[in-house]
Amino acid sequence: MDIFEVLTAISKRKKVLMHSGINEHEALAKAQLDVSKEYHVSLIDIKKLVRA
Repeated sequence: MDIFEVLTAISKRKKVLMHSGINEHEALAKAQLDVSKEYHVSLIDIKKLVRA
């Protein structure tokens, strides 16, 4: 799994969460956590990717 696949997964998950009624900030945090667990990537690394 490369960086772009991780970012794409986060983006897709965030959109799904936002459509379910969660605000953008909370949706991003939840998407990061979900992708971290699903792809076994540390949450710290994912947060660094999103901020870059």
